[in-house]
Amino acid sequence: MKNPLIITIGREYGSGGRQIGQALAERLGISFYDKQIISLAAKKSGLSDEFIANNEQRVRSGLMHNFAASAGYHTGFFSAQYLPLPESIFISQAQVIRDIAAKESAVIVGRCADYILAGRENTINVFIHAPMEVRVKRIMELHSLDEAAAIKEVTTSDKERGNHYFRYTDMKWGKAQNYDVCINSALMGIDKTVEMLADLARIEET
Repeated sequence: MKNPLIITIGREYGSGGRQIGQALAERLGISFYDKQIISLAAKKSGLSDEFIANNEQRVRSGLMHNFAASAGYHTGFFSAQYLPLPESIFISQAQVIRDIAAKESAVIVGRCADYILAGRENTINVFIHAPMEVRVKRIMELHSLDEAAAIKEVTTSDKERGNHYFRYTDMKWGKAQNYDVCINSALMGIDKTVEMLADLARIEET
């Protein structure tokens, strides 16, 4: 029996990736997971939703931390409760993502889901990007910021996402070779991007 369809979405800040993911899930009639993963991971780890939300992308350096985190979610050798908190959070979220993928079709945004589910059949890994000026304008409108503040927010968020991704995957965030599809959302707009991905998902399902 074929695995449920999973579409993972990595995205640059302000590219509309979350909006695309949510609309895509609605178009396909499947579940959508983004911040919901925080609540599910909180139940597994015993930590609060707020704590995980505030700490999930914090990065710590150190070879032993990297080894422990990798071993923890790949083999289960380490228990998350004995690791530093960022690693504990990551392992809890990885377990949630695998649980979701085992039981239902879904769109999953961020949280290294493409890497966590690497090698899984019936999975499409997508990265959404857009030119800086487009993203800055979008963040200015969404959060009522001036240009300087929006640039800072976009730059800071991209850096945190890139560091987080590299920290747990040892790969470069946003590099085309790490995904099945990379899309400039400014090229076709949100709606047509959703439509194109929906068509791709239907082809994958046949």
